Amino acid sequence: MDQNTELFSRDLVTISKSEYQSLLQASNHLNKLKESLLNGGLSQETLNILIYDTPPCPPSAHKNVKGRSAANRAPRNENSASHNERLNGKGADEEEDVMTDSHSDEKDDYGESSGSTESFGQNDQRTVLIRGLPDRATHKDIAQAVRGGPLLHIYLRAREHSASVSFVDEAPAQEFLQHTKAHGLYVAGKRVEALWNDRQFYLPPYVRAKINNGATRNLAIYNVHPHITEAVIREDLEHIHNLIVISVKFKRGNAFISTNSVHNALFARSCMMSRFKYKGMRISFYPDECREQFAKMPVAPKKELPVSSRNPISVPNRFHLLFLDGAEDDESGDHHDGVSINMNDNICWTDNSVSA
Repeated sequence: MDQNTELFSRDLVTISKSEYQSLLQASNHLNKLKESLLNGGLSQETLNILIYDTPPCPPSAHKNVKGRSAANRAPRNENSASHNERLNGKGADEEEDVMTDSHSDEKDDYGESSGSTESFGQNDQRTVLIRGLPDRATHKDIAQAVRGGPLLHIYLRAREHSASVSFVDEAPAQEFLQHTKAHGLYVAGKRVEALWNDRQFYLPPYVRAKINNGATRNLAIYNVHPHITEAVIREDLEHIHNLIVISVKFKRGNAFISTNSVHNALFARSCMMSRFKYKGMRISFYPDECREQFAKMPVAPKKELPVSSRNPISVPNRFHLLFLDGAEDDESGDHHDGVSINMNDNICWTDNSVSA
């Protein structure tokens, strides 16, 4: 066996020195890029999606506190029939891991990140508890009722008829509570109660930086291809842990996707950008409708009494004809125009009667 045959038998590939140096340089650049992204707060899971397309999610990502398998992923679809099961008490704990103390590193939401665990505005009060929700209330109902500022996360506890709504900043959350105390809050036609939540949502620096650059909980796909339908979008995103696709709307050749949280929208955007079917489409964010202010309460105008066009009717004084005729100082008594009053308490009627 000659030397060339022996080399090929060893599964060796011969390339030029320039090609080898080019590959080595590309490998070094990739390693530095990965290191920079991880140091900047990007999770390893998101990085794997960007590099290796969409790998299967780890078993822990599809397992909730009750130990159910990934077959229960469907409740993340806001419009699916399985969503009603979650509202009746099944799967209500699936999102419990996203509500944490201010000192949590949110590993369940963001994966293993090498970024800092200190958050911007770590002690901010941004999470509001809405309780007394009607049966079968949805994320969409809550998003339609909440106004005052962009939202960071919506977490629905259907079994408890409550929801935790986290604003991006503290000031809008305070204004929201003040407004609800003054004017009330209605979700799906029912009056509900709003107050501060005991547990506040953690905002990592990585997500804060993305929000400052325009990230919201809503995604927009511009110049969407005709084969991209609502069903396709929901299927492509259903593997993302704790992602709720509230609605998908199409307008003027663009697709608008409303989700339940900013960090899940960031991950969903990375997933779609890594798929070949979305190549050539621009995937960005569009403003959160919850940033709009509450509608001003109409002030009822003061009702003025109608002015009557009829002439006023004078009411006659029935005592007008009875006037004092004068007093006589004789012993027979005083006379008052037809009525004779005797000093001896004897009253006699004269012939001068008065017709009433």
